Amino acid sequence: MELLKINSRGDAVELLQELLNEYGHPLVVNGIFDEATEQAVRSFQADNDLVADGIVYTKTWTKLINGTPVDLSKMEDKYLKEADLNRLAETLSLDVATIKAVNEVESRGRGFNADGNPKILFEGHVFWKELEKRGIDPAAHVSGNEDVLYKKWTKAYYKGGIAEYERLNKAINVIPNNSKVADAAYASASWGLFQIMGYHYEALGYGSVTGFVGDMQLGERQQLEAFGKFLQANNLISYLRNRQWAEFAKRYNGSDYAANQYDIKLKEAYQKYAAMQPDGGAPKVTRELIKKGNTGTLVQELQSILNELDYAVPVNSVFDAQTEQAVKDFQSSHLDKHEQPLTVDGVVGALTWWALENPRPRVASGVIEYDKLPPSEYGESPLGRAALRIAINELKAGAGEVGGNNKGPWVQKYMEPAGLPDGYPWCAAFVSWCFLQAVGGNRKDMPFKYSAGARDVFNQLKSKGWSFSGDSEKQPMPGDVVCWWRTSLASVNGHIGFVHHCKDGFLYTIEGNKAANVAGFSYVKTRMEKLLGFARVYG
Repeated sequence: MELLKINSRGDAVELLQELLNEYGHPLVVNGIFDEATEQAVRSFQADNDLVADGIVYTKTWTKLINGTPVDLSKMEDKYLKEADLNRLAETLSLDVATIKAVNEVESRGRGFNADGNPKILFEGHVFWKELEKRGIDPAAHVSGNEDVLYKKWTKAYYKGGIAEYERLNKAINVIPNNSKVADAAYASASWGLFQIMGYHYEALGYGSVTGFVGDMQLGERQQLEAFGKFLQANNLISYLRNRQWAEFAKRYNGSDYAANQYDIKLKEAYQKYAAMQPDGGAPKVTRELIKKGNTGTLVQELQSILNELDYAVPVNSVFDAQTEQAVKDFQSSHLDKHEQPLTVDGVVGALTWWALENPRPRVASGVIEYDKLPPSEYGESPLGRAALRIAINELKAGAGEVGGNNKGPWVQKYMEPAGLPDGYPWCAAFVSWCFLQAVGGNRKDMPFKYSAGARDVFNQLKSKGWSFSGDSEKQPMPGDVVCWWRTSLASVNGHIGFVHHCKDGFLYTIEGNKAANVAGFSYVKTRMEKLLGFARVYG
């Protein structure tokens, strides 16, 4: 469990800021433990009868993670969507019925308790092992903790639902204010929709067990993504693909799987969901090598992915000359999983399939030229292009924070027309200021009201009918505005920036307040987290 204090930086600070936002402390999630973050920490500590020293360690982390407040009216944002299941099934070449069956059996189809915290089940026998791994003798702490600390598995102490957090908190306090014990406790619970044990955090790519737990707090989509990583890391996909339920359950649930009839439950749940599917639940064809002349479902899937990445081809299930050329165009501008250029042969083998699912652009110069105005595109907004030109000039001038977070003359310049001093998040004020300069400096000529609120700016543009979603057939163009939500869809927190250009399935932007300076960023356009949408601003 990581100790954080003033001037700490990194992913753990981002997690801290996101959790504090959930408790009503509005912070920019920037990974920097600044004065605003310290003040929010002190306030949270005071509200929870903790020592208000502004330092985040075992007790504060425990309170933050275990008591995340939830407005139940906003819980819908956390629920899994059908599209999430379809995406994972396609990524893993599994049918949706399989994903739904495992979902139902492992969590009864729900990743959160009624209080908004993730479903957990605390395992005392795992806690025993996790303490030993950290050099702590569990036998010395059994007395009074028999229901959370034992050597062999038993279900006698399970409480289920919200009450499992009572067991988790008791385990955390086996040795009060001890970060090793707290980490061991988090690692000893299974989390979310698919009840993944916390001790798997490292294999799933998380830097710490608290980072894993924090991700499980965010939503069922994150829980689903962790499940996909777990399947891949543990070579379990083939058992699901071949419907070897007992073999899967043995490896997923442990050697006692038969006592709980996990294999039987999985089979019955699969049959139920497969019967609901038009194709009877037949698994997707595996991704074999395909090339010009091939036909079928796999070619159709390839063509759909190419279109998502802006390589326009007819989706006709025929690997024709146009599809081959689109594949070559993609290969010529992307890297494989070894960070090497793809072979440009028009053949879709394992490396090209991987690159299509995980596109990494190959830039000839090695650098995206954010400091240059991109070529004009038919249909773009002249006013948007003018505002983008202003934003690029600010980037080249080194505009950004001076003397502290959200501080300095550049930020003051952007905030002043909004009637605010520096010290506040400034992404929306930066966008507003660029449009103000683009219309000649007269606020009356602006097409929207100058604002320091990202969601406010986007809502104004949306009310004018200028916005469009990331799933829209309408493509972002230079000078368009892009907006994200922060904390939750229902909150007022957001982030906003300019579209620089869009190419090869990637979106390139210029943003203020994401880093300390105005800077350029890139995203896979079809996989942008927390995206609200785009807007084309007309004069």
